[in-house]
Amino acid sequence: MSLAITAFDFHEVPADPDALIQAWMPEIEQAAYSYVADDRFVAFLVAALRLGSRSKSLEGLNLMRLVEAAGYSRSTFFRLFESYTGFLLKGYQLTCLLSTKVYANHLADQPRTLDEFCAFTTDVFFGANCTISNEILRTLWREHSLTHAEFHPHVGELAPLIQVYLAQNLQTSHLQIDVEELNSVLINLDLVILNARLNNDPKWGTPQYYRKLRKMLLGYLLTCA
Repeated sequence: MSLAITAFDFHEVPADPDALIQAWMPEIEQAAYSYVADDRFVAFLVAALRLGSRSKSLEGLNLMRLVEAAGYSRSTFFRLFESYTGFLLKGYQLTCLLSTKVYANHLADQPRTLDEFCAFTTDVFFGANCTISNEILRTLWREHSLTHAEFHPHVGELAPLIQVYLAQNLQTSHLQIDVEELNSVLINLDLVILNARLNNDPKWGTPQYYRKLRKMLLGYLLTCA
């Protein structure tokens, strides 16, 4: 049985990508079936996730293997997607978006102190980022000339979600949070993570890096008190 996505002690132990993939796969697949209307898109996405989980690069995600695993034809694939590289980018971005849906579902589960909220939020997104290899991320970034906002559009959905939770959560309801300011903070945090991964920072995935991100989030929210 796989661990829960929040069952990892990033504060003391380096991230284990294989264990994290096992924890995240069922969550992302379930979210895909709930939020993606086109069953064919879901089939190709799930196939890509499963094939990608066994590979640290895009070499394991060749088109023939993907089509076979999804159970659809090449013609169906190209009717849905303009190109194979276009699908890989859309699949990656959809996976990121689905991770925010998973986060939202778990966020609503229980009340939290401010410190517990920051730990939970950092746990989820630090862990999610560790499930996709830096090599795959660098390949996608290299092949598409996109801004950060275009590459990671899912980040823009987080600030309103977090603001509503913190306002309704008894122990954080006193915080005076400006959504636009929070959005800028979250964009900056995501950029910090993205640059660390693109540059293959040796500290990425370590407790030191996890604690840095958690302190950055907590530090901002403390200024809102």
